[in-house]
Amino acid sequence: MQPDGPLSLGELWQRFKSEAASYLDNKAKSRADTASRMKHLIGFFGLDRDVRSLSALDQLNYSTARRRGGMRLPDGRVTSPVRASTVAADVFVLHHVLAWACTVPTTRLGRLLDRQPLAGVRREREKNPRRAVATWERFEATRAAMQRNRAPSGERAVEVRRWIGMELALVLTEATGRRLGSIRALRWDDIDWARGTIRWRAEADKKGFEWVVPAPKALLDQLKDFQELLNGGGALLFPAERNPVVPMDRHLFDKWLTVAEREAKLPKLPGSLWHAYRRKWASERRHHPLPDVAAAGGWRDHTTLLECYQAPDEKAILAVMSEPMKRREQRAAA
Repeated sequence: MQPDGPLSLGELWQRFKSEAASYLDNKAKSRADTASRMKHLIGFFGLDRDVRSLSALDQLNYSTARRRGGMRLPDGRVTSPVRASTVAADVFVLHHVLAWACTVPTTRLGRLLDRQPLAGVRREREKNPRRAVATWERFEATRAAMQRNRAPSGERAVEVRRWIGMELALVLTEATGRRLGSIRALRWDDIDWARGTIRWRAEADKKGFEWVVPAPKALLDQLKDFQELLNGGGALLFPAERNPVVPMDRHLFDKWLTVAEREAKLPKLPGSLWHAYRRKWASERRHHPLPDVAAAGGWRDHTTLLECYQAPDEKAILAVMSEPMKRREQRAAA
């Protein structure tokens, strides 16, 4: 039994953001992303739209308008054209909020929604997503450019330290496959030299999980060298230049990596900077058991790891195409 009267999109959003564990348990950045997508959905459908009346045509009309741009939001802003991946993420949020409403009990022993009105309606997916993958050669060329930029100079002490830090970030990204957000939050005391492990903090993890991962001796030796260069103690590996008690802004990481790649005369990878190394790391480890790769690189969702990070390899595809074994008829025993 469902409650009397319509259920508006505005009311549903207010209930969801104050009651849904799947929203409240997320980190602030993820909640802000969901809120931004709901702002666009509400801007198109309106606060008062009864969600029970939503249809496949409504979803299609939203997808078309969102992709084209020109939607006016409640705050007066007008949207720009976007890719299909952005539309897909918006619609995923809408489906998720509607599905949540179907689980919320009411005082009349029913549910906030008795059915998900868009159940079975396919969500748009980007046919050719931009998922650039870095290479070892790109890593070496970029690292060499960073090393050239940190050539000793008494008048450029801040710049020297900056480029040592950028080289350290690049080494960690290539060797661990971790997100930049986790790397920039590392402290020197997160590295347990005796046990040979690195602790990845929950507050810097996208899903809020803490990971303690064993690290190879070669990586630990490199980290020890960087610690000596930076005179690191128990503080952050990547402190902000003006306020060393907070991590350096992630946009500066993007800026200096872009500078190094440009100086190395490398072509820009479409739609990716640091994340291309995360895909490189995952793709290089496709031959290892999936749970081990996920735990080492910080994935809770194995499907995301498979679909978005482990890129097909040309040599592996050729090996599949060249498979010599042939399936034969099974002969009955005499």
